[in-house]
Amino acid sequence: MMCGFCASAQLSRFLFFSAGFSFLTDMAVSESAIVDTFDTKLNHECQESFQSVQWNFVSGMVGARMMVLPLTMNSSITVSATPTVNIGAIYPVHDLGSRYGMNVTVPVFAELNIGAAARYISSADMGFVFGLGFEYFCSPLMSYALTDSDYDNDKFLKSWILPTAKVGFRYWSKKNKVKEINLKVGIGEKGKEFYTFDSGIFKEYRPIHIGLSFMKILNY
Repeated sequence: MMCGFCASAQLSRFLFFSAGFSFLTDMAVSESAIVDTFDTKLNHECQESFQSVQWNFVSGMVGARMMVLPLTMNSSITVSATPTVNIGAIYPVHDLGSRYGMNVTVPVFAELNIGAAARYISSADMGFVFGLGFEYFCSPLMSYALTDSDYDNDKFLKSWILPTAKVGFRYWSKKNKVKEINLKVGIGEKGKEFYTFDSGIFKEYRPIHIGLSFMKILNY
């Protein structure tokens, strides 16, 4: 029992767990493959895009952060992952009907931590975190059509990876817990052009993700 307790205590010095949420502060433009199709009315080939904008009403997240390199007493290099479930409204960019939906994202970062909670032994009252990495999206896992649509959820379901950066602020709360406010921004490649049903040329939007979240470190 003593060995197990010592191992757990030692691990807590390198591994931090957190939980949090966002409320009306998360928005994403999806990446979408362009699909070849055929316009039977005009009798010509064309293309279709299922790109969408999702504005999330509420998001719930849990995170894990592991220290890989201590720098000073109040600074370190870490890696983190924060699986997140988002629920919100989905607005297809190209008039395919609005939906309510749920998606899942997993951001993974390499981080520079400075100040509070940078290490288990940190003594600072406030701190910052700067991260670079990527975010995996799977959206929408489930959705409910708000308008008449010829397409079910399988047509809209896509997965993609977006290069992402984040900056966060840490502080001690009145309940003696370290809290974080994190802003992350992901920007993808330029959208592609495609031919629509009415013979027009349309261009997809660049996929992006902007999210502001509020976290609390659970084991510090």
